[in-house]
Amino acid sequence: MNKFIIAAISLVFLFGSSVTMASGNKESKMPPMSAQDILNQWSCEGKKDGEKIRDRTDGEMITCPAKVKQPNFGK
Repeated sequence: MNKFIIAAISLVFLFGSSVTMASGNKESKMPPMSAQDILNQWSCEGKKDGEKIRDRTDGEMITCPAKVKQPNFGK
């Protein structure tokens, strides 16, 4: 019985901490970014301002530096 209680408490702690880490830091000062914006910023690294690249997700042409869109994550 003691092993069951210890295992249950351990699972609750493990599940709770992993959910907290996956949810992200709600107090962060950084604006939320979509994966598309991150890929565009990476593609623009090392490029000059005004150079054009093709977006990898939808094929749209982007001018560097890539502008970060403000995503609406279900709000």
